[in-house]
Formats: sequence, structure tokens, C-alpha cells
Amino acid sequence: MRKLFALLVLLGVVGLASGILIGIRHSSGPNGVPFSFENYGGPGPLIAGLFLIAGGFYLWSIWPRLDKR
Repeated sequence: MRKLFALLVLLGVVGLASGILIGIRHSSGPNGVPFSFENYGGPGPLIAGLFLIAGGFYLWSIWPRLDKR
């Protein structure tokens, strides 16, 4: 199970990195305003990445206590 939690954290890091790259790529556009385009996902990858990282670390930290029950 701990490998699954590590996979959640890894997916969260990938989502966070892709969200940052999307924001940087679109902020260098003609208007120079990040998150101004409608069809690229907005801050969703950043939020999802943060949730996956937090959830994976939380589950990783409480798993030993759940095994002992």
C-alpha cells in the first residue's frame, strides 16, 4: 500500500509541474496574463496536484497506525 501512496505523491508532483508549465507557457502569450485562456484547464492541475500530494503524504503517515489495529 505504501507504494500506492508514493504513486499518488508522484502523480501529484507531475500534475503540479504540468500546471506550472501551463501557467508559464500561457503567461508569455500575446497578452501576458496567466490563466486568461478558457480552454487550457485553468488552475485545475495545480489544485489537483496539491490534493494528491497532501493525500498521499497523509495516507503514508497514518498507514503504520492502521496496520497495528
